[in-house]
Amino acid sequence: MSHLTPERLRSFPWIVSCDTLRLEDLLPRYWNAAETLELELSAPLAAELQRLVGVDSSYDDWSDDAAAEAVYALADLLDAAAPCGYYFGASDGDGACFGFWLCDDWRDALHERGIDCETPENVAALLQELDDHGVTAETLCDAYCGTADGWSPEAAGADYAQQLAGDLGVKLNQMQWPLTCIDWEAAWRELEIGDGYSAIPAEGAGTFHIIRSI
Repeated sequence: MSHLTPERLRSFPWIVSCDTLRLEDLLPRYWNAAETLELELSAPLAAELQRLVGVDSSYDDWSDDAAAEAVYALADLLDAAAPCGYYFGASDGDGACFGFWLCDDWRDALHERGIDCETPENVAALLQELDDHGVTAETLCDAYCGTADGWSPEAAGADYAQQLAGDLGVKLNQMQWPLTCIDWEAAWRELEIGDGYSAIPAEGAGTFHIIRSI
């Protein structure tokens, strides 16, 4: 699984080929996706691609068996380059649509927490952040604490600290002393340092996912 910049995720070739199972169609499309991702091809594979579908290839150069082997080899390379939480292959709903798809365990875990899974570049960016924090699909439900609002992780953390205080029984709606004197960003820093909380950017501007170490 690869960790990619937001720019690379936005230009990622999520859908590689649709509406065909013909090797003569799949092979150049897989090759183009590999080039888009700047994947390193072995010398024998690169030579075989040039022979089969290169600019100087001819009808006599074509071999179904060799093309199938090249497609399988490219599929392995593309799968290895899939973003965190994704795999390369055929769509569950369309066996002739090939691309990068969210793994079932992550899809189920995100759905359980009400996190949108429709925009792959945003989901992949979130999964990379979760992976960096040691969160897996199996541990997401225990680690996920909801969302908070703010113009920065610190501001969102302060918002979450207020939410947590409310959950613990503090009557925030009164907002009287000593609540008006509380430094909620400092409270958030205590949660970060002492309890392993983190704020991860969500899809909407000014919204962050809150997770904690488990």
